[in-house]
Amino acid sequence: MKKLLQIQDLDKSFAGVHAIDRLSFNIFEGEILALIGPNGCGKSTCVNLISGVYIQDSGKIIFDNQCELYKQTIQERAKMGLGRTFQSPKPFTNLTVRDSVLTIALLYNKTWKEAERKTDEMLEFLDLASSASVPSGKLPIEKRKWLDMARVMVTEPKLLMLDECLAGLTPSEMDNSLSIVKRINERGITILFIEHVISAVMQLCDRIVVMNEGHLLTEGEPKNVMANPDVIRAYLGGDYEHA
Repeated sequence: MKKLLQIQDLDKSFAGVHAIDRLSFNIFEGEILALIGPNGCGKSTCVNLISGVYIQDSGKIIFDNQCELYKQTIQERAKMGLGRTFQSPKPFTNLTVRDSVLTIALLYNKTWKEAERKTDEMLEFLDLASSASVPSGKLPIEKRKWLDMARVMVTEPKLLMLDECLAGLTPSEMDNSLSIVKRINERGITILFIEHVISAVMQLCDRIVVMNEGHLLTEGEPKNVMANPDVIRAYLGGDYEHA
């Protein structure tokens, strides 16, 4: 399998506290990889380093087997094919759902017509077409998360990082969202799935990377990882939902 993203000996500290400590793992093209670990283990910092919110102190992030990510801005990384959503979506509340997506599409397409075509295609694909004229701020939480995905999808990402896209959802809403994530992956988009709901991780993901205290605890196939005694100990007292 082709390595789409390589993280090599990544290090990041804040005020002398190691948030990421010599972290290394790979993301392979076409897979759904879960990134899990106890609260405060460094998952969000890792995603922020990949997406360009933070810059690493040392170590390498290599994207698409050729480009080392270091000085590129968030916008430059997005144009390269790195996309992400957030646990708490922040839509353009005064814009309609369609205009909220179109605003992003216009930044990544040469013509208005092409941006409109991609916007409408993505609204249909993510089950938002019926809400196209609804103000974004009036969407329920489930659809706000889908809108967040739609705004990233019109940038045509190669790697989509989903940061706790199931947070705050009911069980039935989780099932709907998992179905959408599968459909996104079936379009050939690699997914990094950052999540606390372990039952969903086990159902959805090809592999799991487990972090603890900023470093790699273990990685592998879901069944093997979740049977690992070190992983079980790391979950004790955590906020995880077990399968």
